[in-house]
Amino acid sequence: MPKSYTILIADSSSMRRNFQPFTLTRPAWDLRVGLGTLLEKWQWLFGGQGSVVGIVPEALKGLFDGVCEKNVEAFVGARADNSSPHEWIVLESRVLPSKKILEWALQEESMDHPSYLTVGGLVCGVKTSNPSEAIQSVQAISKGALHVAQDHPKPQEQPIHDVEGRTLNHLWDLFLHNGDEIRSDITYDGVPEVLGLKTAKASKLPRGVVCDNPNALWLHPNAVVEPGTICMTTDGPIIVMDGAHVKAGSMLRGPLVIGHHASISMGAKLYGNTTIGPWCKVGGEVNNCIFHSYSNKGHDGFLGNSVVGQWVNLGADTNSSNLKNNYGSVRIWDMASGDWVDSEQQFAGCFLGDHTKTSINTMLNTGTVTGVSALIFGGGFPPKFIPSFAWMDASRPEEATAYDIDKAIVDMERMMSRRGVETPEIYKAHMLALYKEQLNRPAKSSS
Repeated sequence: MPKSYTILIADSSSMRRNFQPFTLTRPAWDLRVGLGTLLEKWQWLFGGQGSVVGIVPEALKGLFDGVCEKNVEAFVGARADNSSPHEWIVLESRVLPSKKILEWALQEESMDHPSYLTVGGLVCGVKTSNPSEAIQSVQAISKGALHVAQDHPKPQEQPIHDVEGRTLNHLWDLFLHNGDEIRSDITYDGVPEVLGLKTAKASKLPRGVVCDNPNALWLHPNAVVEPGTICMTTDGPIIVMDGAHVKAGSMLRGPLVIGHHASISMGAKLYGNTTIGPWCKVGGEVNNCIFHSYSNKGHDGFLGNSVVGQWVNLGADTNSSNLKNNYGSVRIWDMASGDWVDSEQQFAGCFLGDHTKTSINTMLNTGTVTGVSALIFGGGFPPKFIPSFAWMDASRPEEATAYDIDKAIVDMERMMSRRGVETPEIYKAHMLALYKEQLNRPAKSSS
């Protein structure tokens, strides 16, 4: 009888802390890196070989498809079927998908005791045929981290598999790993077919488009790449997905992903290691950035080594510094601890939470972090950390006030409705909860 698999992707408490502001509004497995979100990448990797399910943190229940943390026991119990062999694979969302992890997950081995996956010395996954062990593993991840069980009769024979791979530990890891993830994602078996992609060599290079290697330019039949576009794939593939529109005169350098229904402005300069998420509008100069879905940077201005959340709008000529004048390491505000951390990175731009908005000519300093629904305007550099729901005049940062929550939600509804997306009541309730949480946070210096 064939064996079936259920793959559970769970967030650790450290992932939820370390990846704020983005994990204030999404599970960590919904973070975008490479060709898609972490959950999408696991689904593509396993293909039809297993059912991949995200565990939704309690604070986000109802906002995302998946199994809520409190319902894991019932979900696993309902799926357990003694009449057919079944294995549970529990993975922490910090580990990035890879073929080597897939090999560990699907390889045959005795299931008398759990089999553990380690990446870089960290326990990141467990495989078991025991539903109770699967439940305990999810709970262990949610509370902190996985640990190897101590009840094995011969500890030295504990099945532990160390696999070379990449993990996400800090905000900046998203853009640091993005280029390598794009290169590897497109090589997974069946991924081009699932996404409806063909190389320009196979599907014919669009008229008037210049490309150094059509075999590394992947296009969906519904994508539009206008004449005058230059595609350079020397450093990695360029992937243009379903419904994406690249306008005339754009200059693209791989590895680069342009997500479904994204729009690239005329004359845009998109450098490598960049992912433009679904329905985004992007122009100007962009280098090594990740845009989640429905965000706008449609005009001129530079953005480099940055991560942009969902429903962000950057006004014309918004620019972000990604390198200090003294070429030193960039300090970044850690929202969970309320203090600075040394990124040990020479290049780091900005990390903009969902619904952040900037006015025209906004200047963002090196390593700027904004919370959810921060609104920035005025001349000069605003502080390097701008809290959620802050109404920030960069010329008078000491006079910053709270964004009125009712107005903030109305503005969200306007932006979302313009794209044909409704704002569910549960989404509004979550924003209100974040607003109240922000009001109760102690004030600390963040300039």
